[in-house]
Amino acid sequence: MRKFAKFWRESASLIILARDGNQVSHGDYNYKVLVFKRTEKTSFMPNSIVFPGGAYDKQDESARWVELFSRMNVPNNLLQALTKVEGPRPFIFENDCTEVLDRNISLRITALREAFEELGVLFGHTDGQAASRTNGFSECFQNFDITSWQKSVHDGEKSFADLCNKLDILPDILNMYEWSTWLTPAMFRKRRFETAFYLIALNEKPAITAEPHEVDQYFWETPAGLLQAHKEEKLWLAPPQCYELTRLSHLYDIDEIVRFAKIRCHKGSPLFCPVQYKCSDAVVFLLPGDDLYPQNYDYITAHDFEKYQNMTAAQLRQESKNLHRTEHTGLHAQVYYQNITPFNGHLSLSGEGTHLAKL
Repeated sequence: MRKFAKFWRESASLIILARDGNQVSHGDYNYKVLVFKRTEKTSFMPNSIVFPGGAYDKQDESARWVELFSRMNVPNNLLQALTKVEGPRPFIFENDCTEVLDRNISLRITALREAFEELGVLFGHTDGQAASRTNGFSECFQNFDITSWQKSVHDGEKSFADLCNKLDILPDILNMYEWSTWLTPAMFRKRRFETAFYLIALNEKPAITAEPHEVDQYFWETPAGLLQAHKEEKLWLAPPQCYELTRLSHLYDIDEIVRFAKIRCHKGSPLFCPVQYKCSDAVVFLLPGDDLYPQNYDYITAHDFEKYQNMTAAQLRQESKNLHRTEHTGLHAQVYYQNITPFNGHLSLSGEGTHLAKL
């Protein structure tokens, strides 16, 4: 059994960007992000706006993938490169002795499989050599009976490997980039997920086939547009999505994002597990690097939420020199504070080294 199997499940999500025009200027993006609203009956975070993704499954580490990679001429050196990450490796990337595939590969398959199950998008290539020669962008394969296969894979009648083998498609693990890793806070004891987030980019928006039991509606929108809709209470972004969209909101050019992601993805991802404290005027979530973030945190302990209940968020801020936190004054109102250097060469919340990004 994996170390934290009894405390949380493991999952993977995909941040999908697609080119939308060519002009780039301040406030004018040349891409949009794909998100969807969970249905009301979804067991985890119903009605929230999320990136596609879901729980890790044993099929994602099947030996059939090794056979497919070989048959599709995937260069071994490129597969090995996916497993070589210099920086932090949260628990989700630790390999179990019984697993056939390295976690850095199987988690990518999880994210791709879930994106297909939820939104009917299949990112892949018909040849591994061709996939390795792209400019960092992926392609969406759509010339097949998407609806029928989506239902079969989603319902467990067939596997994602069945689909890829049938179509002779290599799922595009080579052109997706490790972006971050998040763990649901310890206060949510019954429903916690450690999630690896990956980024993938397309040169054009694909058609979407929404799975009716999980997807209420989907959106293509700019990062700033989604954040503004969240602020105006037109939708509700889950906290990791809100954080990641805030980071992306300062980058207007999809080509720049891909160049950045290709370089940064080998530098690792620290585990972001927010720790909650309640102040008199706000709920504060601390993140790693903040002076008040617990040292040697075990990721299981739910801290004393009331410890700072007689202090305002501003007063609590004065207790720290190094800040990495979110102050919530409502479901749709939060302020990010970050005056530390982003970990492992990542983007800051402000975009240019200043410490404040408001929603």
